[in-house]
Amino acid sequence: MGQGGLATQLWYATPVVRRVSITALILLVGVVSYASVAFREPGSPVAAWWPAAGVAVVAVLASRGSRVMASVGVLVVAVAANALVGREPGLTIGYGIANAAEAYVVAQFASRGGPEARLDSLRDVSRFIGAAILGAITIGVIGSVTAFLVVGVDIPTTFFSLAASHGSAILVVAPIALVSRRLARGVNPIELVAQIGVLAGLVLFVFWPGNVLPLAFVPLVALLWAAFRLPTTLVAIELLLLTVLTTSLTGAGGGPFGPYAESDPRVASLLVQIFLIVHAGAALFVSAARNDWANVLTQLGAREALLRGGIVNSDTGILIAEIMDGDRLRVVGVNPTALRALGRDRMPPTWGVVGLRIARDETIFGVAELDDAVRRREAARLELDRDGRRFEVDLALHDGAGDATVVTMVFTDVTARNERERRALDAADRLRELNRQKDDFIASVSHELRTPVTSILGFVEDLESADLGRGERQATEVIARNARRLADVIEDVLELGTLSSPASAARATSEFDVVALVRHCAQDTEGLAVGREVRIEVRSADAPLMIRTVPQDVTRVLANLLSNAVKFSTRGGLVEMFVAAEDRGVRIDVVDHGPGIPPGALPHVWERFYRIEGDRHRDVPGTGLGLPIVRALVEQRLGGVVELHSDGRTGTTARVLLPWDRDTRIPRPYDERRDAATEYGDEFDQPAAIGLS
Repeated sequence: MGQGGLATQLWYATPVVRRVSITALILLVGVVSYASVAFREPGSPVAAWWPAAGVAVVAVLASRGSRVMASVGVLVVAVAANALVGREPGLTIGYGIANAAEAYVVAQFASRGGPEARLDSLRDVSRFIGAAILGAITIGVIGSVTAFLVVGVDIPTTFFSLAASHGSAILVVAPIALVSRRLARGVNPIELVAQIGVLAGLVLFVFWPGNVLPLAFVPLVALLWAAFRLPTTLVAIELLLLTVLTTSLTGAGGGPFGPYAESDPRVASLLVQIFLIVHAGAALFVSAARNDWANVLTQLGAREALLRGGIVNSDTGILIAEIMDGDRLRVVGVNPTALRALGRDRMPPTWGVVGLRIARDETIFGVAELDDAVRRREAARLELDRDGRRFEVDLALHDGAGDATVVTMVFTDVTARNERERRALDAADRLRELNRQKDDFIASVSHELRTPVTSILGFVEDLESADLGRGERQATEVIARNARRLADVIEDVLELGTLSSPASAARATSEFDVVALVRHCAQDTEGLAVGREVRIEVRSADAPLMIRTVPQDVTRVLANLLSNAVKFSTRGGLVEMFVAAEDRGVRIDVVDHGPGIPPGALPHVWERFYRIEGDRHRDVPGTGLGLPIVRALVEQRLGGVVELHSDGRTGTTARVLLPWDRDTRIPRPYDERRDAATEYGDEFDQPAAIGLS
């Protein structure tokens, strides 16, 4: 049920446990209410103390939902308790309503309308005390008006009596069920026994019958001791102990309030309740402040441990010190790397206690230049050699708390840094050599494969034109289809190898109409489109768009994009191509309405041999090399940008932006994500339908 207080644990408990517990608490409210009414001063319309108020608040806090049902339960048992004692029907009903309203108001305000009310921090205690005040005002207003209307008792007298008795009861009883168990900390049993003994002894001394000395403040000393040293749960229990002893002894005529017990019992009761409210508020506030302080110390300790761990395990040497009394340097922290740079295996104990004396003729760290910089108290950058290793030292001074000056020294092992850089360069060279060998191997194997595949295709073409039987014809078609597929893979691999070479961008450029080229590419895809009954529509402006780049590379890019669009379109579908001029160049969009690309896969489709997993993509033939070739061509050779946009459901838009001149590259990222189908329209001519079935 968690580490919260009793009320929170019941709120999170199973329905059976919660309902049984709330029922038991409400019945306890009735029993305590009956006892309080039965033992009240004869003739008084109110009881001297009303501990049932605290129990009722716990019961309502533990209930879920609107808390109305639990409040109604408090109303019922309060009415029953008053009726059993024989109170007037008007007082019985009015006080029952007042008790239920008080419990509901306190529970809602203390828990902020939520499931939990805690006393973990100063903010929690402030809210709880505010809730107790609101509850006391509620019971005071409703109860005093009821008493005035029913028995004619003046309102102020009843109001203050009810507010004091109920307010002190909530502050004393409810905290026992609200303090979180997680705040329980180790307690020394001897100190606990001694503390309780001192509290009980002081209360007995101050309130013992016959002692009327004005020493009501003395027990507060023991309560503050508990608030500083003990968990808040024990403080709440001691508050209850203080209440029982004080109320009992005052009723017997003891203590500073005893003389009023015989002459005016209501005044004595009011003074006792004020006494309890003051002591409870002070103890709870101090205990909450102690909890906040402990939490801050815990957080600071964790951060310090993290910082020290980072410093100790750092490859960079760090030394932090402070200048004390103007002539001593006390080392606060230093890690092993800094000690090695200073020629030491460990830090001498005196460095962190007495410190190092800063004087003209005194040696500080044993490094002349470093010692001189510390004496001058100036920031400096130094170099020192130690055991064949070279260190760079950055010395800085900062203003600390008060008039203190903090000195930081950062030791960088230049020898180790140079060694790491050399290893990194060697690793990069090895990777480049391995990559070159890989490209050479792929190119060599691809060239070797091209010759036999070409021969296979030549003989297959002869077989296709021959008069073959049905079985031989079918076998020939399988051979031809797979041979052509293998030839395409070889060409793609060779193209990738060429693109990775330093001379891949050395092709000559020429000026041409990109609109005409797009239409030619669409016509070239007609064979594949007819086979799948896919329509290809090209939309562009009437005027030619002249660009200077490599037409063969643009053709290869568009061929790959169109091939993908047709392959992933449904039978009888539509592929649209849009061509438009922009400030930086020409934009070409290839739009299909197929299954689309899942958004999570978009960054990976540019990787070599990557294939999207899924039923709608698995049956489409391909090697995963087309899009890597497209990106390499567009960004390395053509100086443009290529992007894919898809929601994974309604198709894919491939967008290519080519500069007006290849030598004027377009920087990435190109993030103008616009809808091609809605953006292009009025400025274009009627679409040209290509590849109609």
